[in-house]
Amino acid sequence: MRNRPINDVHVLTRPEGPALDHAPHLRLITLFLAMTAPLTVIALRVTILKITAGEEFIGRWDQPVETFEPIVSRDGRVLTTDGRVLAYDAPQFNLAIHYRWFEEPVDPDWLTHQARAQLQPGERNDADALEAARASVLKQREALIDAISDVSRLPREEVLSRCRQEQRRIERIYEHVSSAREQRLATDQAPTTDAEDGDEGGWWDRQWRTLKSELTTPPRRAVRDPLVITEQETDHVIVEDVSLEVVAVVESVPSRFPGVRVRQSTRRVYPEGTFASHLIGVRTPLTGEEYRERTRRYPEGDPLNLDVGDRVGRSGIEESYDAELRGRAGLRRIVRDQRGNVLHESILREPLHGRDVVITIDSRLQARAEVLLDRTLRGTDATEPSAGGNAAPPKGGCIVALDVHTGRVLAAAAAPRHDARLLVDYDSEEWQRMLSDPRRPFFPRVTQMTIPPGSVFKTLTAVAMIESGMIDPEAHYHCRGYLEIPSRDRCYIFRHYGVGHGDMNLESALCQSCNVYFFDAARRIGPATIHEWAARFGLGRPTGADVDGEQGGHLPDPHVSSTDEPWYPGTTRQFAIGQATLTVTPLQVARMMAAVANDGYLVEPRFREERPQVDSDRQSASPIQLVGHATESSGVRSRIIGLSSETLVRVRSGLRQVVEHPRGTGKRVRMEQVPIAGKTGTAEIGGGRNDHAWFAGYAPADNPQVAFVVVLEEGGSGGRVAGPVAREFVESLLEFGILRRAPEVE
Repeated sequence: MRNRPINDVHVLTRPEGPALDHAPHLRLITLFLAMTAPLTVIALRVTILKITAGEEFIGRWDQPVETFEPIVSRDGRVLTTDGRVLAYDAPQFNLAIHYRWFEEPVDPDWLTHQARAQLQPGERNDADALEAARASVLKQREALIDAISDVSRLPREEVLSRCRQEQRRIERIYEHVSSAREQRLATDQAPTTDAEDGDEGGWWDRQWRTLKSELTTPPRRAVRDPLVITEQETDHVIVEDVSLEVVAVVESVPSRFPGVRVRQSTRRVYPEGTFASHLIGVRTPLTGEEYRERTRRYPEGDPLNLDVGDRVGRSGIEESYDAELRGRAGLRRIVRDQRGNVLHESILREPLHGRDVVITIDSRLQARAEVLLDRTLRGTDATEPSAGGNAAPPKGGCIVALDVHTGRVLAAAAAPRHDARLLVDYDSEEWQRMLSDPRRPFFPRVTQMTIPPGSVFKTLTAVAMIESGMIDPEAHYHCRGYLEIPSRDRCYIFRHYGVGHGDMNLESALCQSCNVYFFDAARRIGPATIHEWAARFGLGRPTGADVDGEQGGHLPDPHVSSTDEPWYPGTTRQFAIGQATLTVTPLQVARMMAAVANDGYLVEPRFREERPQVDSDRQSASPIQLVGHATESSGVRSRIIGLSSETLVRVRSGLRQVVEHPRGTGKRVRMEQVPIAGKTGTAEIGGGRNDHAWFAGYAPADNPQVAFVVVLEEGGSGGRVAGPVAREFVESLLEFGILRRAPEVE
């Protein structure tokens, strides 16, 4: 049995190896499970993501947008010494609308996501529900315009017009950014040529660079990310300067005003209108073009940190003390979702308010001076025809008064004047009317009007004559009304009455303004001496006053004769009486008179009152804190080199006679209450126009405290027109207690 043969067929069909090889149905089941299990996991995951995690992916699209907004700061005020507020920042509330809420046509992605936000998660795949939500958002947009129109009391068309205007501005920004982006991408993706890569190294090096470039350079994207600029994701002011009642309505019913925020700002207010408008100046926002110019000028960064819309001083005190007046805006960080809803706010930098600036002028005296000028320009005062003109009211004028010892400017009035509010609240009709006024109401005459001084300049010529040592002030010279020929080099009285002054010495020549006396003296001492002393008195250059834009006038130099300005013998004579090409500003003449009055010291005119700082944080103080705390200051002044007191005694005596002598040209200025010294001037300008009328002096004559100048453009005779105005001005100095009489010695 053990040796029986083996059945070969039975051996070959016996099961061997894994059981699956002998059970096909098990193999199919295993394959089915292997394929079904991962698909089941994927399906479960998709279901979970669709049902339970949809908001997570929507949130990823709805990434918060971070923006930064300035926090408004206040610029400092401009006040007078007696607490009168001439300029200040007033709070202003504006309504700002998120760009997507007024964009036309509406952005489809924004509309879809805004609609989805109004639906429950389970409804967001319902096409009908989503379409209804879109229609609801569109109705909200329409209702928002109506709500803004209703609350602001602006016509709907006006609100829409402002929205369209703002959209056009943002679209221009978008086009500019898009163009710059396209240029940058074109430059970045431009293929490099062999010439650009260079041929160094041969074929192997070029192949290596090509391989390296292919491996390390990211592929070019066929579809670029959509361009979105910040302006499209923030809100923009549509309605300015709304009342607190409007603010309350908007903030109390936010559902009626979706996408609307109340933004606070300030506006510059000039409550006094035309009062001292030339002196105060104006502050207006920095324009886009100015900002770009500053960016080009300061490539390393603007040292003032100015941005578009920041206010800067343009003229007057506002410009001169811009750095102190200007506040620094704070900075707020705002986080919004893609629908414009504010998620979080934080303050990164606190605002810093500007300092107040107190100016030296006395508001009562300034107001009175302006009234005097306005009345004179209206023609209510007597005027007379000059040598070549007809009787007519002056074209303009100004009055300047300053402390003879410190240079503090007590009044700086000009006429005609503009309303400072016009430069802030634009009125096209009024603006055109002012621009077309030939009297130039925007012109700051105190510091920029340069005209011939006429006989007022004889005060300085008298100083030069005495200091030259060539003229005896006591010696007499006979005036027959003209120097050599009756038709030229004449005195005023000879032109009008055909007579001369007779025997004249220095004092009487000043008193009666004898041209012939000064003609003769000028040709003896020469023009160089007069020029030298005029320069020592500061003529021909700005006085150094703390107001930007001051002009220096023109002091002709006899040493520099040219074809444009030749110097003839007759030029010397005209120069001596304040004519020729000599021009000065009223402020220069006031300083010249102050130097004569204070025994030879040139003061530096100051428009700002020096006061102690009220705090260290540049916070604006109240008028009560400021008034009454002025510090005594001697001012900036310098002794005029070589000027003797004896010379000034003689000149001051002559100036006093101008007012007190019966034949003095300034006798209309004389007052019983206080002695006045000064000099009249009638400056010829030709062309058939009236002469400029001047009176410059100081008071009291025996104890000088205030130097002043009255000048009337094309006003006629200085004595007849400017003199009476000067007299009333001195009366105001007494009335307001600015002039103090020295105590009488018993």
